Parts: sequence; structure tokens; C-alpha cells
Amino acid sequence: MSTPPISTDWARAYSGCRVVGTLRDKLADFQVFEVFDRVFSGHGEHLYILVEKHNLNTKDVQSALANHYGVSLVDVSYAGLKDKRSIAQQWFSIRLPKTAQRPTDKHFSVLEETKHDRKLRPGDHQGNRFQIRIRNVSESANLAPDALQQPLPNYFGPQRFGYQGNNLHRALDWVSQSTPRIKRGVRALYMSVLRSLVFNEVLASRIRSDTWRTALNGDIVLEHLPTGPLWGRGRLPTSSDALVIEQSVQRQNKAVCDTLEWVGLKQERRALVMRASGVAIQQEDDAIELRFSLPKGSYATVALNEYFDVKEARA
Repeated sequence: MSTPPISTDWARAYSGCRVVGTLRDKLADFQVFEVFDRVFSGHGEHLYILVEKHNLNTKDVQSALANHYGVSLVDVSYAGLKDKRSIAQQWFSIRLPKTAQRPTDKHFSVLEETKHDRKLRPGDHQGNRFQIRIRNVSESANLAPDALQQPLPNYFGPQRFGYQGNNLHRALDWVSQSTPRIKRGVRALYMSVLRSLVFNEVLASRIRSDTWRTALNGDIVLEHLPTGPLWGRGRLPTSSDALVIEQSVQRQNKAVCDTLEWVGLKQERRALVMRASGVAIQQEDDAIELRFSLPKGSYATVALNEYFDVKEARA
């Protein structure tokens, strides 16, 4: 099988001039707060802790918690992955911890703890609240007054594809070489990356034809929003105009789609549109601070990309 060259510079929804600036100049410039409204029982075999992590992957925290509490990795759960280069707060659950002592670590701390009778599962949170500062912005920068308040494309963000797209390139190499014998964890990563690629290609096609905000004939609608495919085995549930677009992307990415079907993933859907809420923007001197919330699974960097041309400061 061969795969076509892939660009991850997908179509933008809005064509206005973007504000130039620097992202993550300081760690505190990118803050994430998990929105989690579960009512805890206060008892049960699962310890729940709210962790604030600094410049650390969610999975690194998971591993450290497993070591501290004397449990296996599978007994430490979280609702979603958070950016490494950030200050982020999120919940973890630990099944039957062997110690009641809180961990001490220079990269993360425990803010709250309680107990519950059910483990934390992926997607249990409602979304994420962001506080982001973009620096080195010109004082004459003209940010669109409706920035972040219009419908936004729900692309998978660059984090999904790895640094400089390396995970995507490796996944495509794996597809083209037809070498299925790889570690289970690596294969799961590649499947996630490839699914995200196909979805983004469908969304980009809809943006180019200006059909992404509202449902087309034959669309599958989720919570009043049009959706795109998370590719897998089975027939596409769309029809008519929506099906034509998705089949066109399938033909252009046949090797990728065939691989996703071969490994047994089932068709799923994801909203093409995301909406930010609680938007507040403040401009001061050479910086702009933004506060907003997004649904779970949506990327702040994607929202920013519509209005900002940012360069990431070196770690």
C-alpha cells in the first residue's frame, strides 16, 4: 500500500488577518482547568484526587501516582489528556491505594481528595476551561471583536499528531510498509492519529465548500451539530451530499481507511463544529489574555489558530 503526501496545515474557516504573537513564553501563559461536576459519594474503593501539574504529561502523572500509591498503572484513571507545556488541573482516581499519604513531587501537587464508588473513565469530564496569554503582540494589533464567539472548526489539534507531525509520519510509514506486528500501545497511538487525520480531511473539505457550520443533506447530527467520521469498520451512516464528501476523502486516503477497518475499529462520529463559552479577552501593552471554555475533546490551539498566528516559545 502507498499513502499520499499529507499536509497538516488544514483549511481555516475565517480568512481575516491573524494577530501575530508568541504562545507559551512562560509556563503560566497556558493554563487548563478541567470542568468536572460529578457529585462524589464520599466512600468507596476509589480515591479521587485533584492534581495540579506543571510541565508534565498526564501519563507521567499517572505513572508517578501508581508508584506512590503502590498500585498497577491500570488502577490509576483520568478523564482526558492535558497539554504538557502548561499548568493544568485535572482529576485522577486510584483504586484501592496502599497508602493514605499524599504524594510530594516538584512537578505536581494534590489540591483536593475524596472517595467514590466508581472509577474515573475517559470522557467523564464536561470540558476544559482555558486561561491563555499571548505575548509579543503589536500594540496596534486588531483582534476581531467576535473572536472565539463564532462557530469554530473542531479539528484535532497538532498535539494529536506529535511534535512536527512525527507521530503522523510514523503512522503513515507503518501503513505503507504493511508491518502489522508492533506493540499494542504503539498501534493504539497510530490508530488514534490516523482516525484524526481522516476526520480533519473531511472537515477541511467541508470548510473549503463552506458547508461545515450547518447540516448538509444526509448528514448525521449530534446535539444539533453536523458530524464527521471517526473511521472504522462498517458502512458510512451518511447519505446524499454528506456521503459524497466523505467518500471522496476515503478514496484519497484509501490505504489509511483500509487499515482502520482491518484492525477492527468501528465507525463513530465527532462534531465538525465547536463553540467556546465564557469568552473574555483583555489586551494590555504587548499581550492578549484570553479566557474561555471548550467541550471535552476540543483543542484550544485549534480555536486560537483561527485568529492568531502564533509561534511557540522554545521549551
